[in-house]
Amino acid sequence: MKTATLIAKPTPLRTYLFGSLALYRDAQKQTYSLKLNAGRLALVLGLTAFVVYGGVVATGYFWLREVRKIEQVGLFDVAFFRASQVRREMAAQQFAKARTALAAKDYNAAFVGYTSGLHNDPDNVEGRLQAAEFLQTVGATDRAVVMLEEGLTRLPDNRPLLERTLDLLTTSGRDADALKLLHGQLAAQFSGPNGPLLRTYEILGTLNTDGPAAARSLLDASPDLRATTSSLPVIARVLWESKQPLEAISTLQSYLKAKPDNFAAYAQLAEYQDAAGLIADARHTADLACAQLPGQMPPRVLRIGVLKPRQPGEVQRWEQEVAAYLKEFGGKPEGVALLANLAGREGWVDLARMLYESAAGRGQDVRMLAMYYSDALMMQRQFTEARSVLAEIDRQTPEGGGYFSVLLLQREVVVAAACGDRDDAREQARRVAAALRLDPDGLEVIRRRFVKLGISEAVAELGPRIAVAKPAAPKKS
Repeated sequence: MKTATLIAKPTPLRTYLFGSLALYRDAQKQTYSLKLNAGRLALVLGLTAFVVYGGVVATGYFWLREVRKIEQVGLFDVAFFRASQVRREMAAQQFAKARTALAAKDYNAAFVGYTSGLHNDPDNVEGRLQAAEFLQTVGATDRAVVMLEEGLTRLPDNRPLLERTLDLLTTSGRDADALKLLHGQLAAQFSGPNGPLLRTYEILGTLNTDGPAAARSLLDASPDLRATTSSLPVIARVLWESKQPLEAISTLQSYLKAKPDNFAAYAQLAEYQDAAGLIADARHTADLACAQLPGQMPPRVLRIGVLKPRQPGEVQRWEQEVAAYLKEFGGKPEGVALLANLAGREGWVDLARMLYESAAGRGQDVRMLAMYYSDALMMQRQFTEARSVLAEIDRQTPEGGGYFSVLLLQREVVVAAACGDRDDAREQARRVAAALRLDPDGLEVIRRRFVKLGISEAVAELGPRIAVAKPAAPKKS
């Protein structure tokens, strides 16, 4: 009977990496060899990679949630390295923080929030529109334009972005820039779905720069716009400035049948009817706005405006409307400001003063209301009194007060000129130039305004500075 011989497997002298590598000794040859266990090595590397991956994910998630305070970021977004999704969620929270800071009037924090949000999510149209509105509110209109145009570079056919950009340009005196944008970067879209919108803004920009005749020529070349509902308010304005008031009024009435919730169209229609002497029609339009938009302040202010007394018997109705408005909205600062603004434009000195004084008695910031009071005084040509009010506001306003300072200083230029104080008009114009040194387009808009008012001292201060060449030194003989 044969005895089986058992051949023992060689035993490694030493193992590494949990047995995936082993060192063997050959006793006969007196040599050593290192052998690899591929399966075990793969397992070890896989486990190591998983541990490292888990550590990276946990660290990243903790950093985003606890350090950056981005609560909207999910674990799976980090785990699957969804960088774009993480950035969008970061941006959403930054935009929310910016809105909260803006509501608290913490403008520095709002600026940081909006800019950080756009850095993380530059294609967020809603966030970009909110950021531009914030910049315009604080007087940085030039920056707002740049921000919107950067958005158009990324999303050139986005309709809300197009409308907001062109609205801002055509309402802030930058109509030449609007036309340049339309005829340049946006020219290819004139034949696309946004064509009617762009041609409407082209007509509006042309009306503001070259007058009604040039705008009417463009309108006649685009007869299809008369059947485009969104174009009708601009067409009505062209017709109004072309001395066709009844056709302009009819065009706006057609627009409101299609868009009964657009308050701006009610205000425009009531203004045209009032100017055309159709007082009853203007009051009816204001009543329609109030019925269509119940509980809102602007329609009520519009009705107060069209109810202004023209005969002694109308005073009581107007006073009742003002009293009813103040009873409903007098506790809201924005409601008081709307009415005070109307009082300033209409020259209702007593009402403007009452709103200003009552707000001051409640300890509110009344600088804007005081400025509207000065507007009412100027409308009544009480320039000395208006100058005194503006000087008091100026003393309460810090230098570099942003948009408010620019509004205030423009009025100080006007009253100084009206009072015959040329030196003071020049000095206030210098302050306007200093406040707008980073916004040359805005400065040019104000300069043109002073040109129309005939305030030559302000025009000279706001005009471009021309360097005077020094006389050359005489050559030595």
